Amino acid sequence: MQCSLGEPCHGGVEVNFHPLLSASTLLVALSSHSIHAAMELSGTWEHEWAVSTRHLDSNKFESLIKPRMDLELAETWQLTAIGRIRLDALDHTGPAASKPDNYSSINGPWVNNAHAEIGLREFYLDADIGGNYWRLGKQQVVWGEADGMKLLDVVNPQSFREFILDDFDDSRIPLWMLNVEIPVLTDGSLQLLWIPDTTYHESAEAGTTWEITSPGLVPQAPPGVQVQLLDAELPGDWWQDSEVGMRYSAFISGWDFSVNYLYHYQDFAVLYTHPQANGSVLVAPEYERNHLLGGTMSNVFGDFTLRAELAYNSDTFHVSPDITGNGIAETGEFASVLGLDWQGLDDTFISAQWFQSHLLNYQSATVREQTEHRLSLLYKREFLNQTWEFEALGLYSLNHQDSSLQLKLKYLIQSNLELWVGADLFQGDSDQLFGQFDEQDRMTFGLKLGF
Repeated sequence: MQCSLGEPCHGGVEVNFHPLLSASTLLVALSSHSIHAAMELSGTWEHEWAVSTRHLDSNKFESLIKPRMDLELAETWQLTAIGRIRLDALDHTGPAASKPDNYSSINGPWVNNAHAEIGLREFYLDADIGGNYWRLGKQQVVWGEADGMKLLDVVNPQSFREFILDDFDDSRIPLWMLNVEIPVLTDGSLQLLWIPDTTYHESAEAGTTWEITSPGLVPQAPPGVQVQLLDAELPGDWWQDSEVGMRYSAFISGWDFSVNYLYHYQDFAVLYTHPQANGSVLVAPEYERNHLLGGTMSNVFGDFTLRAELAYNSDTFHVSPDITGNGIAETGEFASVLGLDWQGLDDTFISAQWFQSHLLNYQSATVREQTEHRLSLLYKREFLNQTWEFEALGLYSLNHQDSSLQLKLKYLIQSNLELWVGADLFQGDSDQLFGQFDEQDRMTFGLKLGF
């Protein structure tokens, strides 16, 4: 996904930068320009009320305010700052801690609890020098185009305070990084990333609405066994623990394609278990490295668009009931998604996807199956002169027959004001990914105002 300089794109922004220019050179070059600052202020206010369909009680009454400043420092230099203020009258989604331990020392909100969050969400400098582009600062980078679930879109960690129900734009956690993109030949570009920010996924806390309880993701202690959970120790060396990535993308013979590589820490801590002499179990979370190699391709055939996304992970970690073996099975993984989009009717978009994940060195004690398949179907329809929009996204596991369904009907009152009503529905056994939230079905009511 490509974005022009300083222009937000779906789910985040990706911009080009020159690879040989250091941060200090940026500042020197900036100071040499005659600054003719042109400032633009904008933002959004979004409010959502969620009501449980089972108990008819409210579990969310949240306002999300995102002020934005774009400051043109010179002809090809621009500074962007995006804040976020979250205010929730209820406390069902957490967090209890003022700063959850997934954040590095240079990241995280200034104020953060179950009722409020205040922080600097994104803050970056864009520069165009000699036809090459830089983005330096706190930002999002989007790889891959899959709906509902992620294969390659793992550069930024994610907040799971509301499981996977939030838009990816809002659930991604921006990172401090250097993002460089260099035009290559006529139709290609090379993107380079250096990420010294050691921030990882934010999980829903114990006791909150969207706490993860599936045995496939969380080790289960035998009955009567006492468990002691230690705090995860974040990798803290900004140099040795940095993450690096690169992506080459091009357009050849009608095909858009990319080749991606990321050397990074898995964003979920691995929950190693250690039996103790007194019969209890010690759970010690650790973050582990992984090499991700993958790519994307897409092409348009009339009203249809064919998409494919591939990913190889050198090291993935899965729950095993064998606590004497640290309760974890380590293996490589090959994953893919094949998508087909159709736009054969005016104002209508339909997308079907098949997700596949295969563990290469499978151990029989692993809780999850060696190969897992999920299907998704996305339907969007605009009508009545594009003042109304209906969207439905369904995800279904072929292995476990559990599913999620997100529905939303939006009404555009003005170009900057919309109202919506929606539903988030789950089905399946309580020990599965979607089925664990079978009792958390909810209706949502909201509005969004741009200013």
